[in-house]
Amino acid sequence: MNEGITFQERIAATLSEQSSLSLAVWGAAVVLGVISLGYAAVDRPGLVIDNLIGGFVYGMILVLIALGLALILGLMNVVNFAHGALFMAGAYIAYHVVAVLGLSFWVALVVAPLAVGVVGILMEVLVLRRVYGQEPIVGLLATFGMTLMFQEAVRAIWGSTPLRFDTPALLDGPLSLGVTSVGKFRLFAVAVSVIAVVATYLIVTRTTFGLSVRSGVQDPEMSEFLGINIPLRFTAMFFLGATIAGLGGVLRGAEVGMQPDLGASFIILTFIVVVVGGVGSLFGSVVAGLLIGEAVFLFPLMIRAMADLTGLEFLAIRGIGGLVPYLVMIVILMVRPRGFFGTEGFLE
Repeated sequence: MNEGITFQERIAATLSEQSSLSLAVWGAAVVLGVISLGYAAVDRPGLVIDNLIGGFVYGMILVLIALGLALILGLMNVVNFAHGALFMAGAYIAYHVVAVLGLSFWVALVVAPLAVGVVGILMEVLVLRRVYGQEPIVGLLATFGMTLMFQEAVRAIWGSTPLRFDTPALLDGPLSLGVTSVGKFRLFAVAVSVIAVVATYLIVTRTTFGLSVRSGVQDPEMSEFLGINIPLRFTAMFFLGATIAGLGGVLRGAEVGMQPDLGASFIILTFIVVVVGGVGSLFGSVVAGLLIGEAVFLFPLMIRAMADLTGLEFLAIRGIGGLVPYLVMIVILMVRPRGFFGTEGFLE
């Protein structure tokens, strides 16, 4: 005994003090964020709304890519580094359908994702089926090699010059929202993304197909004993994940264009989304994608407003938006090491 306080009580008191300090820090950060965002909204309301919408659109693109990756990683335990290449393939195939073959954007919106899904089937059957059950690094290296092959194939077929393709006149131009306006194509991209996310969630969680895939991951021997064709189910799931990535590529390519490093620039962000949301959680990927998308667009506005309020010009760091996804990941993992909705023991 030491002054009537046991060792366990000292540890508990220390943790309690740290928790109180952390709570105070988080509370102060939230208050500063609300103040800066409120000041920006009063000072430049149109700009804030523009960035809110832009962040939501960007976040939904991240969700589309991350959703396919989360399906493959969360249900099939394969770290698919080539998922960004599938996203890029969707954009380039859509360009080929519209600009080279002369077909409409609506045809490309259907054909390109399905074509990417077929490419995903070939990847799964010829390469990834051989790495199931092995260490995650094996699948990571295999898919990294396929990423390099995809990039060189794109350069050989379409060149290294940035490309764009036309969208229908129906989706051109802005739509007035009073204090600002938003591109019609952005609203269309959001609507398509929401439909795709809801449909994917229902397929995975509310159908016998999704249940059979999950059972195949948890207990493949019993699933095969019950007559479930596990390889066929896995191939179909990979097709679904690749198709979603291809759809995201079509929407992104139509909005901002494409270049051979499009997939590489998004795959790291996609892994960040999956990690922040929690590996194995589809809902977590949706939440994390929207959070990171909004943070990328709003955080620079907030620090600009904070610099104006305090007169400390050094706070307005140029190019800070590119660092925001990594800052979000660090902050979230400090509080929740498995992300928002991560499953205990998954890939550990």
